[in-house]
Amino acid sequence: MIALGLLTASACCHAAWNLLMKTSGRGGPAFVWLCGVVMLPVSLVVLVRGHLGTTWWAGLVSMVLHTTYAVTLQKAYGAGEFSTVYPVSRGTAPVLVTLVTIPWLGGSGPRVYVGAALVFGGVLLMDRLHSRRLGRGIALGLAVATCTAAYTLWDGFAVTSLGVDVLTYLAVTNVAQVVVLSAVVRQFDFSQWRRAVPIAVLTPASYGLVLLALTFASVGTVAIGRTLNVVLGALLGAIVLRERLTPARIAGLATVVAGVVLVST
Repeated sequence: MIALGLLTASACCHAAWNLLMKTSGRGGPAFVWLCGVVMLPVSLVVLVRGHLGTTWWAGLVSMVLHTTYAVTLQKAYGAGEFSTVYPVSRGTAPVLVTLVTIPWLGGSGPRVYVGAALVFGGVLLMDRLHSRRLGRGIALGLAVATCTAAYTLWDGFAVTSLGVDVLTYLAVTNVAQVVVLSAVVRQFDFSQWRRAVPIAVLTPASYGLVLLALTFASVGTVAIGRTLNVVLGALLGAIVLRERLTPARIAGLATVVAGVVLVST
């Protein structure tokens, strides 16, 4: 239940910064770089006070995965609606993680399979993927889900097997991201710093809570639990962006919640 509480708090932070990202009107590596720059002073302080050990190279791998994820996510939001991209990207990622990890999770039992199936089925019901052509927004949403599954698996390994310090790990990832993107971005735009600040704060906060949850539950369980984001994302899309909350979407939300509760308790 501790993991579920951490994941609930993480879901609130995650859905909020994704909504801000969708409404920012800016995309590409330049905005990702700006968000990293905002948190750079804090990251540098953490690095000075922390102990790197194996954290430095594990953080570099995480940086590659998270940067790819961030850029792909922005492209997805530019191509599709929030209430489509968000559920697809957040809901299908745990299914991918579960398929990869279950062969090594002895004793997981059928509950995880059933929970994953409920989550995946709920996402399909919410977005009517069974009766809709696979558009660019949905395709990129699935690409985001793949990136999410990749960094979830790696970060889970880093926390549980390598024993990295969470704060130092996040700091290494952020500093490395800023350095790499500084060599890639051709035009730096500081005019969007007001939009970047809340995203820069909420992003590590949401994922830091996920990394803490990994110390209380398996990577597969945490991946499924993160689909609570789907519920909040759909509600924010309806309330803030005035996107339609259809009966099918409501039924899908209920199915997703059932899957989360099944594998998280």
